[in-house]
Amino acid sequence: MHSYFSGATVLVLAAMTILFLIIYRCGYQRKLSHRALNMAEGRFRMLDDMLLTLDVGIWSYDVGTRTIQNTSLAFHKITGYSHCDFSDGLSWETMIHPEDMALFRSLVDKLRQGEAVHTEYRILHAEGDVRWVQVKMIPTMNESGQIVRTDGIAIDITTRFRMEEALYDMAECKKMEQALKESMNRYRRLVELSPIAIAVCKERKLMYVNPAGLRILGAAGPDNILGTDPWDWVFDPYEEWARKRLTQLIRSRRVVPEELSIKRVDGERVDVVATALYDAESDAIEIFFEDITARKSAERALMESDSINRHILDIAPVAMFLHSDFSYIYANPAGLSLLGITDIAQLDGTSFQDVIPSDQLEFVASEVEHVYKSGTTSELAGNKLVRLDGTIIDIEAITTPIPYIGDNTALTIIRDVTEQKQAERERIAAERLVRESEDRYFRLQMSLDQFSSDLFGMVKISELNARIVQEIRKVLGTDRVSLIRINHHSLHIKIQGGSKELPQRVLHAIHKCGPEHIPLCKLFETCDGYFVKIGEMNGDSSIVCIGGEAPLLMIQAKKIWLETITRYASVLYDNFRVIEDLTRELEKLGSSQQIMPLWLLRLMLHLSENERKRLSQDLHDAALQEQIIWYRKLNQITSDLDLPEHLRPQLEEIEQGLLDVIYQIRITCNELRPPLLKEEGLERSLEALFEFTQLRTNYSIQFDCSNFVDDISDDHLIGLYRIVQELLANATKHSNATEVKLRLSTQSDEVNLSYEDNGVGIDPSQKPDQFNSMGIGGMKERVRSMNGKIQFDSSESGGLAVYISITAK
Repeated sequence: MHSYFSGATVLVLAAMTILFLIIYRCGYQRKLSHRALNMAEGRFRMLDDMLLTLDVGIWSYDVGTRTIQNTSLAFHKITGYSHCDFSDGLSWETMIHPEDMALFRSLVDKLRQGEAVHTEYRILHAEGDVRWVQVKMIPTMNESGQIVRTDGIAIDITTRFRMEEALYDMAECKKMEQALKESMNRYRRLVELSPIAIAVCKERKLMYVNPAGLRILGAAGPDNILGTDPWDWVFDPYEEWARKRLTQLIRSRRVVPEELSIKRVDGERVDVVATALYDAESDAIEIFFEDITARKSAERALMESDSINRHILDIAPVAMFLHSDFSYIYANPAGLSLLGITDIAQLDGTSFQDVIPSDQLEFVASEVEHVYKSGTTSELAGNKLVRLDGTIIDIEAITTPIPYIGDNTALTIIRDVTEQKQAERERIAAERLVRESEDRYFRLQMSLDQFSSDLFGMVKISELNARIVQEIRKVLGTDRVSLIRINHHSLHIKIQGGSKELPQRVLHAIHKCGPEHIPLCKLFETCDGYFVKIGEMNGDSSIVCIGGEAPLLMIQAKKIWLETITRYASVLYDNFRVIEDLTRELEKLGSSQQIMPLWLLRLMLHLSENERKRLSQDLHDAALQEQIIWYRKLNQITSDLDLPEHLRPQLEEIEQGLLDVIYQIRITCNELRPPLLKEEGLERSLEALFEFTQLRTNYSIQFDCSNFVDDISDDHLIGLYRIVQELLANATKHSNATEVKLRLSTQSDEVNLSYEDNGVGIDPSQKPDQFNSMGIGGMKERVRSMNGKIQFDSSESGGLAVYISITAK
């Protein structure tokens, strides 16, 4: 095609030259004889017919009049528009396909710079269909270097393009056929190895039961089961009319999972949850059922501890609402305060419609309905809530089902984030103002990115205090930066970090305003310095004081930067306060109850994973993308041949530093949320983790998963992955091992994970806090949340050995 187009291009350019000569001579038609004019017109028609035969359209675009002129017959055929359409002002740009508009605009920029362009893109034909064209455009510049005219040629390549698409589709069909065969084989293996019981019934006779179903029914083999009526295995079976009704629902695909009690071969009772699918092709019904006897026992035990759970709800610092069928049953004191009421009796007769804005009601109702029906915990989501006095506040909410209380019953936990949202909006507005100052933006943005990145790893207020003092000192170029904590009642001042010398006028202004009345993240100026409040906790205010005139703060961008960085710290202060309140309440609970309730442990782990996911997404979408943009801009500068040589080494060093920052941010994102964990499965994700770990450590990793069947729930998937992460972190920090062995296997309905190293091992006589420093406490809680068992021992080489066993589902 390229050779064809090159030949056509030469022909067209020659034709265009002849055409322009004819047009030029027509300007002097008074001096030409009538015979010469007829000959010129004949040549023009012959040339136009020849170009029409080749499907090569030509045109000229006059920049001054913004009109397309001198169009050929082939050009009208390709576009579907007549000469009159272009004379009336129809432009070439209006025919460009919307998805190729960006490409076309880049071509226009090159034309304005005097470059000829040659490419392929789509246009919209006058009849509405899409055409592919090959286009070459040549600009004509005036003495000032400005474009005055563009001459172009276009060839219709729609037929060639569609033939290429057809060939591609045929290749894809073959790939799909092969993939379908492989999928069928995998399906057969999955059915046999599935921990979920699967049975096939036709004409009320069991035709097939997989091994998991035989285990649940206690049958030695299929001969004990096949040919029997499924209802023979159900305790208290339905009446005949109810069975027919259920069969109709199954055939119409409207059946929902239902809990039943079935009897084993030995007569024992087993609780299961069952559902069914109808296969119209074979006129058979596929039955899926799972043993939930242990879960039902746990639910009954949980109901017996209702008083303990109610106590947890009452002391929780976050709002909690128990509801059924969208009507409130109970709200804890924090929930009543959130709604602006004092008595639970005021909730009588209220529902979701009374507290959710009308524009968000449909979304919230669908989310809660999904929790009711599916029995799964919702994602942590931002929303709005209407207090009973009409005030609208921003909230974050998560809903989890409470099945043992009754159908369509759930617990919603709500946190008021109005101040955080407002702080976030102010922070965004401040960042927008900072970006307007291009000469300072890069340094200030790098400071904000680095500071926000450092915040993700902080778990102590002392770390935050030291970090914010360090960053303010570095950016403002002054050592007179102090962080103080002042009590609201006694006005006692304690220096938390920075300089010991405090500006007296600043302290006087703080006492005069009252620390509790000073708004958060707002910079105040006095004659001898500045101060800004960054957080409150337990009746104390944390305030940053800056002594002296600090000339850099005379620049508006610096003030905005300081207020922005304090908003980051303020949000983290608020999170620390919530964590501290929750920790205090859980410690109180721990003094009266030895272990945390299992449902609460799972909820906290679920919230933790959601927060990891959110932090990873924020890092990836904000900080990482900004770094990549600046790296590309810097790369363009270093690639400029006109760049002074004495600046090139410095810029290349900065460029390498940006690459290191991008690499570190990607590492952090992967550790917070392993990529494609659910899509690739546990085995492949662990192998990727081991490959990455061995790049940064001195020990080798041996991994055996030959007996592992990757068919576990999402909670178990992330749980096992986090445990392996913690074991590797312990090997890196504490064990001094040179060899680590991990084995992952599936046996019956259990998943077993074993870990051994040849390091220093552990001493059982160690203090509990030493164990916690190695992450053992966290691993134990993670295993307990999955109804598993964990055992710590010494390996044959004297190192650490850990054995974990959990149920597959």
